[in-house]
Amino acid sequence: MPILRMILSMVLTLVSGATLAEPPAIDSPLPVLSITERGELTMTGDDFNFVPWSSDNKPGKVRVIQYFGATMGDSKVFEPFTDLLQTSLEPGAIHVTTILNLDAALWGTTGFVVSELKKNKRIHPLATMVVDDEGTGVLEWGLGKAGTGLLVVDNKGIVKYFTPQSMSQEEMASTLQLLRTLSGSKGTPAVSR
Repeated sequence: MPILRMILSMVLTLVSGATLAEPPAIDSPLPVLSITERGELTMTGDDFNFVPWSSDNKPGKVRVIQYFGATMGDSKVFEPFTDLLQTSLEPGAIHVTTILNLDAALWGTTGFVVSELKKNKRIHPLATMVVDDEGTGVLEWGLGKAGTGLLVVDNKGIVKYFTPQSMSQEEMASTLQLLRTLSGSKGTPAVSR
């Protein structure tokens, strides 16, 4: 019986440590997230490959990182903001990374998800697109049941903004201004919707 209690205690300690991860904290370093299964989609000519990816790969650049489940509904959570970025900042002012949690995809849709990712990579070749096969980011970044998050990270790797949900117009405007300040981009006038 004591051995069973000891094993149970160790299992509970391991499980509780993974599930109690806190979301990224403002003005703190971005917790490192490493994805080795699939990882970053790279494109050379018409050829695509996956390589291991880590969140500390782009030092020195202001970044917007969006993490969401590989479902149609989840893919729309931050779309109004990322669309706004395309019309409001100078090209190259920031680096955008999209991480898809393939673990959240419906069974049988992996091929479709990867195909869509490749299509988007052709449209946005400078953006970083990552596939998280196992949902590692949900646990490591404490994204909770929704499993979504959008972060703004400065050029030193410090989190300056985090939200786990869709953004209001006010949040989008203030976050856009934060990005302009951090990147030094004057940007272009935002297009009204």
